[in-house]
Amino acid sequence: MKENTNAPIYTLTGIVIHGRGIGKHVGTPTANMEIAKNTFLPNTGVYVADILLSDKRYYGVTHIGARPTLDNDDSVSIETHIFDFDKDIYGSTITVNLYKKLREVRKFNELSLLLAQIANDRTMALKFWGLKQASHTLHIDVNRHCVILEQKEVYLSTNEFEVLYLLQQSPQTTFTKEQIYEKIWHEPTNNHLHAVENTIFQIRKRLKPYCKGREYIKTVIGYGYKFNSG
Repeated sequence: MKENTNAPIYTLTGIVIHGRGIGKHVGTPTANMEIAKNTFLPNTGVYVADILLSDKRYYGVTHIGARPTLDNDDSVSIETHIFDFDKDIYGSTITVNLYKKLREVRKFNELSLLLAQIANDRTMALKFWGLKQASHTLHIDVNRHCVILEQKEVYLSTNEFEVLYLLQQSPQTTFTKEQIYEKIWHEPTNNHLHAVENTIFQIRKRLKPYCKGREYIKTVIGYGYKFNSG
């Protein structure tokens, strides 16, 4: 990593609290920060950030402001997407240093445009730190039912997409075959678990040419499946 000598323009310290889960829903989970009342906040916007947690340093992007694309709530929130991180840190105290403002908060007419902007924010933040984009990063386009791997678009059937999206948005959760079937097919399983197995097989088959040997869906023997984010 290229050492960045810039000093932070603002520092925030607070406790990670439960948000609305919207970031996780669109594939970019965020740590929502609760800070002391009457704390002076910087101008709203999206910032390059680093994050101090348990004496370790991580990198990410912090959004300060409302979320006009995703809800109608005008209240200001502080949400940080920590790159390549999926641990449960609710209740933990974190310190977020803000370095460079990337853009203003804005409303996007389509969710796909917001997701594209989030991907660009990540790229700009990685460039700021002199870090390379992880080649294994999987991006999901919710409107086109496709995933992007190695700059290649891989299109999935409706059920394939929904299964992968279910697993990807909850990487800490292992889902049973029954849970997957009922959530995606919206009916009791009635021993139709082969439908889940076949769908998982097809997802793996479609992603395999672009995975460089990596498995994005992990089989938990005797239980079910989970997203492999490590």
